[in-house]
Amino acid sequence: HNRALAPAAGADGRPTYRKQILGTYALLDRIRAAFPDVEIESCAGGGGRIDAGIATRTHRFWTSDNNDAVSRIHIQRGFLQFMPPELMGAHIGASPAHATGRRQSLDFRTLVAMPGHLGVEMDPRRLDPAGRDRLAGWIARYKEWRGALHKRRTWTGQAADSIHWQAQSDAKSLLLFVYRLDPATQRYTADLPLAMLDPARRYRVESLFPQEPDRLIDGSWLTGVGLPLPDLKAERGALFRLIAIDC
Repeated sequence: HNRALAPAAGADGRPTYRKQILGTYALLDRIRAAFPDVEIESCAGGGGRIDAGIATRTHRFWTSDNNDAVSRIHIQRGFLQFMPPELMGAHIGASPAHATGRRQSLDFRTLVAMPGHLGVEMDPRRLDPAGRDRLAGWIARYKEWRGALHKRRTWTGQAADSIHWQAQSDAKSLLLFVYRLDPATQRYTADLPLAMLDPARRYRVESLFPQEPDRLIDGSWLTGVGLPLPDLKAERGALFRLIAIDC
C-alpha cells in the first residue's frame, strides 16, 4: 500500500483509516512472530508511515527515493527531528543521481549516508577498481564506527556560507560531519563553534577526511571561537573525530 488513503473511508462512508493502520500493525506483528530473523524496512512515502507505532514493528525506514546527497542532507535533518539515526535508511547512491541528475563524488555521497543505517544503492560493478577499493574502505570504517554512530547522541546544525554539520556519539569522543552544499561566497571558511563540548577539557582533533595531522585544541576555544575548517568546494564534505583528553 504505497499511497495515502484518499478518501479515508469505506464504501459505506464510515471512517476506515484507523482500521487500515491497526490492520497494518497486526500484519507486521504476525510476520515478526513467524520470521524473527527477517529485517523489515518501512517506507517514508508509502502512506507516510514514519511514526512510533511502525518504529516498534520494523527495523528501519527508507527515508526517501531521492538519493541525491544534497537533497538527502535536508531530508535526513527532518527525519532526525523525530527518529534516531540507526533507524534512518541512508544509502550510498549512484552518480548521477536518478532523481536530480547531479553528479557527486563517492566520498561526498558516503559522508552524507554514513550517519544513518548505511547501505549501497548502486551497482558496485560499475565502479573502477580504485572506486571499489574506496567503497570497501568506507564500509569498513562504518563498521568500525558503528558504536559511535548509533545508540548515542546526535547534534545537527547549520553555519554561515552554506555549511551544514552533524555530530554523533558523546561530548567526550564524537564524530563530526561537515558539508558544504553551495559554492562559497567568502574567501575563508569561518570556524565552527561546538557548544556541546566541555570548555574545561582539551581535545585531540583528528582530521579523518581529508587526512591532516592531529591537533590539540582547548575546549574553551572550540566552544567559543570554533573548530577551524578546511576550505571546501560545493558538494564536498569533511569528517573529524574529537576526543577529550585530560588537561
